Amino acid sequence: MAVFFLFLLALSVGCLATQFLVPGRGFGRGYFQLNALVVLGLLGLASAVWIFSPLDPFGRFSGLGSAAMIVAVVALFAYHGAIWREAWDASHWPALVGLLAAGTAFLTAGHALIGTPTPLPHRSLLLTVNLTASALLLGWSLMTMLLGHWYLVVPGLRFRHLVVFCQILLGTVVLRFLTIGASLVLAASVDPLIEPHPLRILVGLAGHGMFFWFRLLWGLAIPLLLGVMSLSCARRQSNQSATGILYVLVMGSLIGEITALYLTLITGVPV
Repeated sequence: MAVFFLFLLALSVGCLATQFLVPGRGFGRGYFQLNALVVLGLLGLASAVWIFSPLDPFGRFSGLGSAAMIVAVVALFAYHGAIWREAWDASHWPALVGLLAAGTAFLTAGHALIGTPTPLPHRSLLLTVNLTASALLLGWSLMTMLLGHWYLVVPGLRFRHLVVFCQILLGTVVLRFLTIGASLVLAASVDPLIEPHPLRILVGLAGHGMFFWFRLLWGLAIPLLLGVMSLSCARRQSNQSATGILYVLVMGSLIGEITALYLTLITGVPV
């Protein structure tokens, strides 16, 4: 349940981070309504887990996490209302408040739920950076795919928007590689006599290595290749090809980041 809760919040945060680069007047109300409803659905599921499950996702930070969840949901309703009225400039403010509140809830829950079963230098900083990068990859992959699909709804859209989204998406995949690399480097720096050793428990087949290498292949290597392909298609103004590729990329990102959250919870090493 902890993995599911963190995943819902990560996807909410990542989707909200994409809402500021597309001009409202060019895309129309429908696109932003769809995005707002997706995030509201994710936050609604996360709220249901928070309220009805025995999970205590915020631990000793219960007050901060609870307040952040409430503010995020209220801000998203306000965002949806502003989009409905086509108040494009005003809509950025509730979206920003929702992003900050959902991000606070996500990071608070991450630090409360993820334990320290093995020593790791700079664990808190690594966890914050990895969780943030995970949320960005999830959000940009899903929203880039939805943007590519929107070109079928409004054929006259400028392809520059899809190109920029694909470029940022590719950047989030590279960022994810870098954050995981930092975790592995710091895990390798731990005294080899310590048991359980953070590197061996993560990458060794005697530990959770099978899941870790699967996560790297499906969650990062394949999305990196597909990200390059989708960017190439977007530059050639072939949105249908780009969108088809992005569907597969989204599935890889979802599988990879869910597995990453599981590994982080089990091993305490942020990946």
